[in-house]
Amino acid sequence: MAALDTTAISRPREPDLVQGYRLEKLVGKGGMGEVHRAVQLSLGRTVAVKLLAVELASDSAFVARFDKEAAALASLSHPNVVSIVDKGKSGATYYLVMEFVDGPSLREVMRSPLLDVPGTLRIMMEICRAIDYAHGRGVVHRDLKPENILFDEQAGGLAKVSDFGLASFLDNAASKYNVTETHVSMGTLAYMAPEQRVDAKSADHRADVYSLGVMLYEMLVGELPIGSYDPPSRRKTGVDKRLDAIVARCLKPIPEDRYQKVSELIADLEPLVPLSFTQASRKTSALERIQRRVRSAVRRTLRAVAWAVVLASAVVLGLAFLRDKYKPVARGPTTATLMGELPGTPHALTGPGKLLAQPDRRRFSLEEGPDTLPFVAAGRAVSLEPSGSPGSPLGGGLVYPAGREEANPGRVTLDVVDVEGLTASVSAGLTATSPPSTFFSHLKTAALGSPLEPRAALLLVGELGHYAGLVVGNNGTPMMLEWALGERRGAMLGPPSPAAGTAPGGVPVRLSVDRRGELRAEWMTEREWHTIGEPVELGPEWHRLFGRAPTPAFGCLEGVCRAQGLIFEVGREPPPPLTPLSEATSKEPGVEPAAVLATPPMARPGVAVKTREPGSEHHLPARRLPPTAAKKPAPRPLLPVKKHR
Repeated sequence: MAALDTTAISRPREPDLVQGYRLEKLVGKGGMGEVHRAVQLSLGRTVAVKLLAVELASDSAFVARFDKEAAALASLSHPNVVSIVDKGKSGATYYLVMEFVDGPSLREVMRSPLLDVPGTLRIMMEICRAIDYAHGRGVVHRDLKPENILFDEQAGGLAKVSDFGLASFLDNAASKYNVTETHVSMGTLAYMAPEQRVDAKSADHRADVYSLGVMLYEMLVGELPIGSYDPPSRRKTGVDKRLDAIVARCLKPIPEDRYQKVSELIADLEPLVPLSFTQASRKTSALERIQRRVRSAVRRTLRAVAWAVVLASAVVLGLAFLRDKYKPVARGPTTATLMGELPGTPHALTGPGKLLAQPDRRRFSLEEGPDTLPFVAAGRAVSLEPSGSPGSPLGGGLVYPAGREEANPGRVTLDVVDVEGLTASVSAGLTATSPPSTFFSHLKTAALGSPLEPRAALLLVGELGHYAGLVVGNNGTPMMLEWALGERRGAMLGPPSPAAGTAPGGVPVRLSVDRRGELRAEWMTEREWHTIGEPVELGPEWHRLFGRAPTPAFGCLEGVCRAQGLIFEVGREPPPPLTPLSEATSKEPGVEPAAVLATPPMARPGVAVKTREPGSEHHLPARRLPPTAAKKPAPRPLLPVKKHR
């Protein structure tokens, strides 16, 4: 925990804020509060004091989650679990006192080149023993990740599991701490089991087994096993091939196919750990030795059959070439992938559009018009189709075409300013289809397996990592609403994607936030809008959760994706009445009043939209007229006209 000192944001705190403890230094800060290094005055020992954020103390849901973490820690007493010392409330401050772990996190240890395979297995065994003990006491962690594993340097680098803030209980006795809502995911997406992403409340102890498998793969390989991944022994030399089957079983999508208990995982890992790195291995029975030999023989047989099929194929060299050339990159099944770092360098592109700037709203539409819309694209290459082209009946379209990159994700964002308002909405017709079948695509499928379902996403994007997205698939894939707004995170499944996902025009969808802060994801059938699940309550100050005024984005996770008729609209408060022209000009000669120049540049034909630059604003100050316009010369007298006969 001391390793967080260099990254923590220090700010003064009253040393006697919590009675009986002296706060010395801020060592960590998260969405729910702060962690301070403190001294317990009664015993003079160093402890860690976790304070619930003041703005969350009035929310009963966060207080219940805070109490649930204390209840989980209080029921556990294990060398590899951070122990609890005290909890309580001092004034309006809720606090939790824990054992102070003076050492780095697993995330920092993984970055060290000194971490080898034996060290990885030792750490994994210690974590597994802690989780197996917690499951035996009826506690499911539900948020296992490298940041929540700390190492006690004073105890010889002993691994300790911390942060039970999202834990659940297997028995009914602790049901009062079940604050998770149905059909809401909780945790960190990259380490969450598939069933936990859909409904965290229904996830049981086998979700922790999946998280253990993700961490084991990441420690061995250095990457997350997302999407199509290679076995650890193929990615890194020196990794025992027996670990491939262990990792694969932990990462099974269906809970019934995984290890049903962490003790079963420990039994398979223990023979692979050197005795100098763990406790002495227990004696195995004759039945267990026979079972291991049978499993090993089955694996060898299946491997021999696979090689025989490959060697019997007439396109061995072609398959090997395709496996190298079209090897899929690690990608996530959700919008979190689009909001991460995408391969390649971001680049700008522009397209025709229509811009409407009124006192009470701003409207941007991608279609044939006199204005120019700027975009920033990242990841997979995207193109702009003009209005009236085949497959674009709704106007201009953003298209991720078929090609060698259709398995790579891509994101394109509308890059405009002056979009802050009380409401925000983005709508488009989304299409997600599989690429056309060719001879090479069949070879690719034979080499790499069946491709993933095509999916497109419509998003509202704020600061880095703050977004809300609506994902539309194909072939009956459920639509999904996801949001990551600081501490407010979740996912909500909708009905199967309509058949219009493969038709021209796509699925009309809309993502919006109203004045009350209700986030809605909707789709249209037969000119009627339908809402996915229930609106997400963000509150009137919803724009603070985004970090800045959100802008629209379109992304492609798989396949060929198209967004047509993109419309982004921001609702604003109407400005005060404008000063009459006569009053404004009477105060200062030669000055044109703001009322005359009230039409912003974005509403004038042929003028490009101003992109974001530091300090850029859209207010329109009064403009001085040329000297000739400020004061008109007196008219010359008329001369008599001579008439000619």
